[in-house]
Amino acid sequence: MNTNYFPLLGLIIMLFPLSSAAAQKHLIFLDGYLGWYYSMPPYVSAHHQEIEALPYSGFSVVGNVYTSYVMSADTNSNNVTYARVWDEVKSLQGLFTTKTDNFLVIDVDFPGDFWDDAVWTKTTSNFAAVAKAAKNLGFKGILFDDEPYANGQHTHANYMSNFRFPKKADITAHPENYEQWELDESQENRGDWVDYTCYINGVKEEESENCSYRNLDHSFIEHMDKVASRFKTIMEAMEAEFPDITLLVLHGAATAHPKTNIPDHYIKPNSIFETNEYKGAMFLGFKQGLQGNASLHDLGEFYQYHTEAQFEAAYQWRKQDIVSNQYNQDLDNAYRWVVPQLDRASWSQDVQIGYMVSDYGRPHYLPEYNIPDACTPPDVESRLNLALARADEYVIFYSDSSLSSCDDDIRWLDVNSSVPQQWQEMMQGVYNSIQPAKSVLLPLFMPVLLNHDR
Repeated sequence: MNTNYFPLLGLIIMLFPLSSAAAQKHLIFLDGYLGWYYSMPPYVSAHHQEIEALPYSGFSVVGNVYTSYVMSADTNSNNVTYARVWDEVKSLQGLFTTKTDNFLVIDVDFPGDFWDDAVWTKTTSNFAAVAKAAKNLGFKGILFDDEPYANGQHTHANYMSNFRFPKKADITAHPENYEQWELDESQENRGDWVDYTCYINGVKEEESENCSYRNLDHSFIEHMDKVASRFKTIMEAMEAEFPDITLLVLHGAATAHPKTNIPDHYIKPNSIFETNEYKGAMFLGFKQGLQGNASLHDLGEFYQYHTEAQFEAAYQWRKQDIVSNQYNQDLDNAYRWVVPQLDRASWSQDVQIGYMVSDYGRPHYLPEYNIPDACTPPDVESRLNLALARADEYVIFYSDSSLSSCDDDIRWLDVNSSVPQQWQEMMQGVYNSIQPAKSVLLPLFMPVLLNHDR
């Protein structure tokens, strides 16, 4: 062979690589319909071949000893050691050979006061134990659900969402009892204090004291800084066990930022406005703890984007605008969560943006998000493709067909019940579209290169 043509061969490979790692997208399955049983290690390991054949890049796995207890305050159940986690999940080791983007699930809870070092040291150790198990399974990392589920042992989970501001009526009656930042906060258009409502054991709770948390010895900004520092330490501890860990966070920071839902700039229009400050602080802490090859992904859980412009606006806000001077310069961080100045320059590099798409539509008070019947396979296909086109890497498909006005019995993980053909074909097509393309150009050029010697 004429070696003068090796430079040409190198140029061809450079211009037309076999695949583009940077462009690889992943579609992760998360079940909200069948319950835990079908997403737990015994079932997944027993049916791993059928599950791996499904048209997804990977799966989420919940467990009895870790998912609900990593952040629990109950000392009888929060002993989440590596040995205990591994004993529950070890049957999954090495089973998935092609669908390797799998995640162990951790739910948010309130382990205790942010200034209680013993509580948070234990919580940090719990996160690290799950990270170590994920690594040894060959999984990609952890899916962190930062939406609180207040029930049973976990009635204070809501505390990890909102800071407890004084009630506006109390400040008006006795302004002398409050600091200047509390007086300033009460003057803004936030209604009577903040409209915090939550659900505890399925019952709507109207008393804000049951939906938020504050240590009275510390200010708002001290709370934000302390929460961020706790989760920075958690991220570092997980990376110490799993340096390449991928962390998917379902809500991310957008819900916490005061400008997320300003007029003409609706990004997360789910009736949450200027609340969930601790979600921002938690996510910021994860970001500050990033080292080496670990990656952090904001999935921005909201299911009613259905146009390219909506997906693009959500991306732009979470990737760029949330740290821009335009949307932060008039905010007082004494009583508003904002991304600190020192973290803004690296935000778009450190934070990867993804989406969540579901198989049901929902009504909405804003007409542009009102899609109660957009739950057919073509509807969902369109949203999945738009999400995957804009996402940096990950899109989660959240299946909860019981909330759908279309098909209401889609049992993806139940190997004894077939998924309707139209749903199978749709999802397979979406999944096929994100597989790396194999170059056909190099084989086409090879005869030319080889024949130059003749």
